[in-house]
Amino acid sequence: METILHSRALLCCLLLLASVAVAIKDGTSSNACDYPGLAVVLSTKDAVICNAVFLSSNQFIVPEICGAAMNTFLKKSALKLSYNQVPVNITIPVGTLGVLGDGVYSFTLDTPIQNSCSSVARVYDSKTMTLDLTTCQVVGYGAATSSSKIFDGVLNAAAVNKSASSSCCLAIWDSLTKTEKGTTYKDASYNCLTSTGATCGTGDVGAPVYCKTDSGERVLTALTSSTPCVGGGMFLAHDLTAGATDFKFGY
Repeated sequence: METILHSRALLCCLLLLASVAVAIKDGTSSNACDYPGLAVVLSTKDAVICNAVFLSSNQFIVPEICGAAMNTFLKKSALKLSYNQVPVNITIPVGTLGVLGDGVYSFTLDTPIQNSCSSVARVYDSKTMTLDLTTCQVVGYGAATSSSKIFDGVLNAAAVNKSASSSCCLAIWDSLTKTEKGTTYKDASYNCLTSTGATCGTGDVGAPVYCKTDSGERVLTALTSSTPCVGGGMFLAHDLTAGATDFKFGY
């Protein structure tokens, strides 16, 4: 019963946020082909649910708030995934269920994506990669106005100029405001980030944080989990770096 109530609460949060879905505030228009694995989850009527990232041709991940809501939706209705600069849509069939692990849901499709303009995402590995910390960006989809919740293909990116690291984010957890935390839970790995823009509404839930390596490859480091919509303010993201201590800058 507790799990059902939790999922319903997350679904209600997403539906409320959907009425104010906007793209990343103060971001710049960007090309989806430049961001490996990037996709967006939509309702059958093209309402933005959240961002997603493909880690393989048939597996994608989303943050907990989105994955729990998707599981609820998918019991009764199909959803869609859209990817590419010129959008390509595929169906997520009724009955598809995501699996939760450390605050991130993983979904597996029966049919792999095809004709993608970019490769699938590679997650940052501190043992084999070195990040150029001046290149980190948060990238998100959303509608063109704050009153809309319909996908229009607009993708915005903003520089990430501060990263506390997952260990420091945990240390300051109790000092974070409700706005900064959003609907996140302490029992997952988060990073506390600051951007030149702001993550806002469902259009930016799950917005991936990419950084380039010293070889120029753009790799995945986090998924946005809170969207306070405060320019230059702190937001939370699910840490995908296995707590890498070198993903810390600006502090």
